[in-house]
Amino acid sequence: MADKMGYQPNYNAKNLTNHEANTVGVVFPVNNRVVDNIFYVGVLRGINAQLNHRNYVLSIAIGDSTQQVIDNVKSMISRAQIKHFILLYSHQDDPVIEMLRKEDVDFVTIGKPAADQKWLYVDNDNVQAGLDGTNFLMDQYHCQNPVFVQTHHDWPYEIDRRKGYLEAIEKAEKKPVILSTQDKDDAAEDQFIKDNPQMDGIVAIDDYSGLQMYHRYKMIRPTKDIEVLGYNNSLPSELTDQHFHSVDIHPDEMGQSAVKLLLDKPADDEKMVDHMIVGHAIV
Repeated sequence: MADKMGYQPNYNAKNLTNHEANTVGVVFPVNNRVVDNIFYVGVLRGINAQLNHRNYVLSIAIGDSTQQVIDNVKSMISRAQIKHFILLYSHQDDPVIEMLRKEDVDFVTIGKPAADQKWLYVDNDNVQAGLDGTNFLMDQYHCQNPVFVQTHHDWPYEIDRRKGYLEAIEKAEKKPVILSTQDKDDAAEDQFIKDNPQMDGIVAIDDYSGLQMYHRYKMIRPTKDIEVLGYNNSLPSELTDQHFHSVDIHPDEMGQSAVKLLLDKPADDEKMVDHMIVGHAIV
């Protein structure tokens, strides 16, 4: 993925005035779906575009375990003198974030922190995105019983999109139905589909979860159609059909906004902002 972006790590690029690298560390979450998620490619593209304008380069921290990522980031700070980081995720009590908060570095996360924590972040209005996606299925496709499918990770953006779903369902005076999925747990998904014959729409936490549920549904009920809405606008058209819809959360813009928030410091402290919100669109 990094090669596709054309970035060139350069630990020798030094800012001579403050003895820190003209490099931004980009930290990936520990997740087995990272490498094939086009969302991250979009964010990297936006980050890289903004860094090029500033004669900065990016260096990636990625690993199969949290400890690998921590070791990578520590090396960036101590050996490469990297003082600016963008994390492509935000999660409560994350060891990498906790380490960065103790270091003399600046960082921005893609995704807002938990309610009791505070740092710089870029995000969508995910409550509104969840509300809009659910209403889209009910208004445009007359879905009477849309269900919500999330992962077991319970990321902050999942919590907010679920809030939006619940708000739309409550306003429509319908009964909410929620499935929390484990990775590759086909049996649980099949049972959920069998237990909910009334479901006629799926609001999925992302495109991959939506596509997985759509495939399972068509295997269980091959003669029935169902409308599915995911998030990220990340799937090629050949993998979907007219019943699959997505919310574009503009990852390129999120990446660009993260760099601006991280590096563009206003002279007037009163004009400082601690977050940026990027819009979304149903496509």
